[in-house]
Parts: sequence; structure tokens; C-alpha cells
Amino acid sequence: MRAAAGISALTDARAAVEEAAETALTGGLRPDSAFLFAGARHAEALEDLLDAAVVALGTEAVVGATGHGVLACGREIEASAGVAILAQSGCESIPFLVSDLSGDEAAAAGEIASLLGGAPRAGDLIVLLPDPTALRLEPLLDAICERLAPATVVGAAAADPVGSAPLQWCGRRRERGGLAGMILRGSRPPRFGVTQACRPLTPPMRITRTQGHWILGLDGRPALDVYREAARGPLAADLRRAAQFVMVALPRDAEASLRPGSYVVRHVAGFAEKEKAFAIPGGVKPGDRIALALRDPESARDDLKEVLEGLAGPTPAMALYFDCCARGAGFFGVDGLESAYIERAFGGAPVAGLFGSCEIGPIGPERTPELLTYTGVLALVDG
Repeated sequence: MRAAAGISALTDARAAVEEAAETALTGGLRPDSAFLFAGARHAEALEDLLDAAVVALGTEAVVGATGHGVLACGREIEASAGVAILAQSGCESIPFLVSDLSGDEAAAAGEIASLLGGAPRAGDLIVLLPDPTALRLEPLLDAICERLAPATVVGAAAADPVGSAPLQWCGRRRERGGLAGMILRGSRPPRFGVTQACRPLTPPMRITRTQGHWILGLDGRPALDVYREAARGPLAADLRRAAQFVMVALPRDAEASLRPGSYVVRHVAGFAEKEKAFAIPGGVKPGDRIALALRDPESARDDLKEVLEGLAGPTPAMALYFDCCARGAGFFGVDGLESAYIERAFGGAPVAGLFGSCEIGPIGPERTPELLTYTGVLALVDG
């Protein structure tokens, strides 16, 4: 397997694709397939963008979506007209674009499974780029997990920060409200890591009282009292501001572990001071365990370094990195920090990715694909 990446910040869509493709193809690579990620500012010229990509790369197997930004070659281009390409040859690849199946997400999973022509394998990497404004992502992932295990599933929700519906594509065909993606059928299971932007403030606690989405009791105490104690200081007095930093961590293994990659993070969706309660998206019930966690750039940097150290090994043929739009330069205060760490960790292996509105990655010991927030999801393909 061979792979290469390219990136461009040019504002003209055709010129940007040609520049990124020229970099990717400098070593003589003749791609079998490619990922093409674009900032939403290229959406108006998408026909030119896709036509230029198919011509420059010499293949119709070009899959991608719009996002808050793109990354490749150690660079990150956010909130601008970025284009990133990751092209490969020598690994069987199956691109797809599923039209709007809102309300019947299980059908999308079945359609993807039918493309395999046989049972899923541990060496399969399934990359998903759904439109979160049209598809219910959690039912989609449940159906994909049921139909496509033991494949590894990663991805990001397409986005358009300008305000229009995000776009997905395969070859010259483009959609709004669909699901683009690709199956890479490697000879070995892909390596992966999920890095969190949070550090736990509390150990796992048992939910003792609930009402719908509202958590009323934690370990027998009023839930909001526990939240204020964890927030501390000025944040405890300003719950609206606290909600930007103090999140809820949901462990995904039997031991209620809070190791990196073993829990998902959800924001607090509301406070009820009279009832001393707070709410989170998704259902909760008595007996569930949660922890409180602080969204913090220094902790996120340390978590990323720990995840990369855990993935140390042979240099991968290529890597995909799906990052949260709430990370990046605005969070870390430094342009390109995550890309630089990843490039340094893997000896210049080609890397590309997308800043999405949320991420998809394997969580817990069962490697269950989950809808994630405030995370970076890294997949390494060894060929």
C-alpha cells in the first residue's frame, strides 16, 4: 500500500484541488481512491471542486464532505477555504454515497453491508461522513455496529458553519442530507486512538434519581450540589459559563473506567436550581454511572500525547484524523498543534482529516462506534 497527502488554502476551488493533488502525487502515486475534505467556503463551487479532483487524481473513487476546517501535512486550515487530499493505492477500497434515509437509518447500514460482498472483517476500516442535520446519528451507529462488526468505524459529521446544509460527495455526485464514506479493506486491523479534551474532576458516581433527561441525585446527594462542588469558585456561581467547561463523562466499560478512549463526553443541556438538578442529552436512569470532567487545553494536550504514545509502533501507510470543531487553534491557542504532534509521532506518514461538528470513533473494550464530542479520532492504516 502507498499513500500521500496534500493541502491547499487557495480560495479558487479548482486551483486549490490541483495544488493539493500535485503535492499528493509528487512521488508518482497513481491513486485507486482518495479522501477529499473541503472547507464550507468551497461549497458554492463544488462542481468545479469535484471535477478537478476526479481529473487530477485519475479516479472517480473520491469521497468527502464539507467541514469547519481541514488538516493535512502538518497544517490545519480552519474557518477558511481549505482543501485536503489523502490518496492511496494498493488497498481495496469501496466508496459509497447513501441518499437521505432519515427515519430509516438501519437501511443505510444494510446498504453499506451489502457493498462488502461477504462478511465484515477485522481488517476493515469504515469511514463515515454523515449529515447530522438530516440523519439520526445514534440509531445509524447502532445499526452499523450490529451489521458491520468487527470492522472499525470512524468518521466525522459533515458541517457548514456558514449556515447551509453540509455537503457530501462520491466522485462527481454530491448530496445534502446523505452519508458519504469509504471502506478500506486492509490486511491487518487498523490501529486507532480517541483523545479527549477533558480531564475527570470526580470519580464515577451512581445516578440515584432521574426524571427524563434530568439528573436529580448522584450518590444520594442533590445532583446540582455535586456539580457546583466540582466546578468550584466563579464557575460554581455562574452555571451558564460553567456549562462551557464542566462536562459529563459517561464510562463505557464495566469497571466505569475513565482512561482515555473509555468514556464519552456530553455537555450539560440545562439546570433546574429549584430541583437541584441538571440535564444532559440522551436518556439516563438510576444506576447509571457518570463523572464530571473539565474541558481544558492543557489536559487535552497531555491526553493527545498519551494516546499517541500508546499507538507507538511501525510507521503506518496512512492516517485519518477527525477533529472536533471546538478544538483546534481556538481551543489550544496554537495553530496546527494536533497535526504537528501526529506528524512527529508517525515519522511523516501521510495524514489528512476534517474538523467536523461531532466525531465517530470506537469506545471501550468492545470497540463500539459512538457519537463523540470534544474529541479527536485517529485511525492508522498499516496496509
